[in-house]
Amino acid sequence: MSIKTTLKLISKPLIAGIAIAITFSSCKKDNQDPVDVIPLKVSSATYQWGELAINKKEGYDVVKYNPGTGKIDSVIATGPTGSVPVTVVFSYAGNKLSLNTAFQDEYELDNNGRVITHITHEVQHGNEIASIQRYTYDANGYLNKVTMSSNFNSTVGTPFSEINYTVKNGNYTRFALSNIADGKVTREYNFDYNTSRTAYSPASLFAPGFANNTLSNIDKYLNFGKGSKNLLKAVNYRVINLDNTLVIGSFDAAVQVNAANYLTGLSLSGTAISGMPSDNLSPLPRRVSFVYQQ
Repeated sequence: MSIKTTLKLISKPLIAGIAIAITFSSCKKDNQDPVDVIPLKVSSATYQWGELAINKKEGYDVVKYNPGTGKIDSVIATGPTGSVPVTVVFSYAGNKLSLNTAFQDEYELDNNGRVITHITHEVQHGNEIASIQRYTYDANGYLNKVTMSSNFNSTVGTPFSEINYTVKNGNYTRFALSNIADGKVTREYNFDYNTSRTAYSPASLFAPGFANNTLSNIDKYLNFGKGSKNLLKAVNYRVINLDNTLVIGSFDAAVQVNAANYLTGLSLSGTAISGMPSDNLSPLPRRVSFVYQQ
């Protein structure tokens, strides 16, 4: 099965983004930053899905927390004007989290609250399919790899693709998606930062918050280890199309922060990625903004 075909099994159309606050990994103090940070909870989020997404319409989330545990009880997710709001309920059991979505999203967490496994379920042409992503972290707490595979009718599938990350000076500087069968990198993003400014984000924006067009799309609020330390300045990309042509380009990033130096807005400007890519993973939001609890 080609990477294009297989990746479609884990990339569902986006209805609305969902948020969660088991722990806000990027809100935690970065060990390279001497200033203690008080974690802030997001009360709402607005965003426009990014390049090559199936549905690029804007989404809006309202986050409801359990006052006793601080965890999210539910998220009311609304799509474009006129859309019917959808309420997604979160259920916790030990180190497991599950959602009441059509894809029965399941997450397994490690002892630090970081996601180590994400599984979605569906039926295609009578076949039961479990799409699985596994996450590993480096010794400093940064996400360094995502491995993807699928199980068909309980048959364990061989991993077909992986994402590798590079971290320098406290920032994610490279995202590289490759086909495990031949090692070919089909998509690469290189991130540039304003190293004179630090910022704290409630979302793991590029690691790998916007990697999948899943129905629930809670990844951007889950704990995937440390987030980047500085303000994003630009994104440079290299994408291989199905006809093996290479598309190279860049986006400029505009970032807003509040008085506490928390990210309140991020937008990317630049020409849309052209052609028919050989994969359909897209971790780039065109626009995202957050409102925090007071």
